[in-house]
Amino acid sequence: MRNKIKQELENIEIPKEFELMSQKGINKAYSEMNNNRKKSKWLIGFIASAAILLLSIGSLSTPVVKASIQNALNVILADKFQNMENGSEIPPEEVLVSVEENINGELITTYNSGSQERTENENGDFSVSDGKTIASYTKNDNKFLIETNDNPGPPIESKIFSEFEKEKIQSLGTKKILDRDAEVYKITISNEETLELWFDKTTDVLVREVQIINGKTYEEGKLISLKTIDKKSNLDLFKIEAPKEANIIDHTKK
Repeated sequence: MRNKIKQELENIEIPKEFELMSQKGINKAYSEMNNNRKKSKWLIGFIASAAILLLSIGSLSTPVVKASIQNALNVILADKFQNMENGSEIPPEEVLVSVEENINGELITTYNSGSQERTENENGDFSVSDGKTIASYTKNDNKFLIETNDNPGPPIESKIFSEFEKEKIQSLGTKKILDRDAEVYKITISNEETLELWFDKTTDVLVREVQIINGKTYEEGKLISLKTIDKKSNLDLFKIEAPKEANIIDHTKK
């Protein structure tokens, strides 16, 4: 299987102008990312920054280019982010619960079921989405912000990786995390920097992000636990409901 993928990758041709512009976008994204280490999920900022340049290249929408990359590792990653966005690999009767310790030592608990998601910080902040509406609560200022999901399409990570340079991605096979199998992929940013993405093999959820710079490893968080619970008994998790006496700011009403 790996030899087949390797052969397909070697036969892929990507326009030279795309390679130059995409690398420029990636370098710019990483520069911005390294200047803002407060974000625990810095991968999202990295991908979003690169999107500005990558998505502007019209030649990538042609059928010839799309056909040439359909079986490449970049498309496999794009599919994984799509699966993670819609929760298609999580059984509909279950909720996937992950607990992560961030760089500040705080525990972040995330609940996923289909397109529904809830994230809770032990400091009292939380966010919840039912797929159509997104709400977030900040305990410090007691504000509950409600917004419409204006981007119901494919996640930006999926769009970016579907058009990513084929030579920059390598499969590292299956590794263990919390006694679970994870599919690991290495993304080369430069001669000095690489990025590892670990996806839980059962659910296709991203469970680990590792940045390696000059041989040194950096992680913004550490996965503590990953399990499933019964959805039927936990439907209230995904209700768009503000805490009592919270200051509600509803942007869905016009």
